[in-house]
Amino acid sequence: MNIAGDGIVVDFAEGIYAPDAFKRAAYALMARATVHIEPKDGLIRCVLKPAAGQDPVTLEADFRREVLDQDLRISTERDTEGVRNLILGLAFSRVGGDG
Repeated sequence: MNIAGDGIVVDFAEGIYAPDAFKRAAYALMARATVHIEPKDGLIRCVLKPAAGQDPVTLEADFRREVLDQDLRISTERDTEGVRNLILGLAFSRVGGDG
């Protein structure tokens, strides 16, 4: 764990995770920490500022897991977009008709 004066520094290689995964992870943990996200020298640097009573080691591990979880959700959303649109199209094609 890398702790700087500003908080817990968590670096990720740029391009490994979808950029939105970091924002979604920060949102998911916003009750437990404030997260600052910035690109830096080929990395995505996230600085976690824990809320009162939060264990820094647990917070960092939870943030890393949440970034991975959100990245997989983004991949699934992208990969299933066509099927979801087809299902919605079929469902709404019958709205207002006899069927």
